Amino acid sequence: MEIATNIITLLLLLLVPGMCLGSHVDEQPRTVETLISYLETNESTTKECFARYLPQLENEGATWSKSYSSCLEIATTKRQSVVTDVAAAQNQIREAAMGIGAFIDDCLGVVDALDFFNCFAKMSKQQLATVYTISYNASEDALSLSQQLGTIEVQHYLCTNRTEHTYVEGTDRVFRDLDQCLQQNEEH
Repeated sequence: MEIATNIITLLLLLLVPGMCLGSHVDEQPRTVETLISYLETNESTTKECFARYLPQLENEGATWSKSYSSCLEIATTKRQSVVTDVAAAQNQIREAAMGIGAFIDDCLGVVDALDFFNCFAKMSKQQLATVYTISYNASEDALSLSQQLGTIEVQHYLCTNRTEHTYVEGTDRVFRDLDQCLQQNEEH
């Protein structure tokens, strides 16, 4: 039992860094080569156990990597879509604000004091509704955008959490099967 635990610990020390660094699925990671070298000095049945279960561990890592990347890609696409969808509303607010800005610039250009004050008085009456509309629409759009982006973040978290859960369960199953295989070899 202690030998199996030591071998599993060695396997974790060798395998996990390679998985975290994102080994390519088509390439044989250095961890596999190192492990094979180590196993050449041990019993053939132990090698058989590792030969059977190591590819399963590699497969679990590759599946996790693909699933995690998919979660990230989906969230990024959804964020981009939401931002694209609000671009028209953003442009409408920008144009309305620029119209007010142009009116203010015109008033600022008035030299005569009476005309200056009358210009701003007239502007406030004419542009007040526009300012309130901008404020109302911007507040509504900001709240809606915030909720949509928040929903995307929650969905992204749930996706990655599900992916990690599946990975942990899968590797746990493989390690238990490997441990059982190694224990059977110790008994013989």
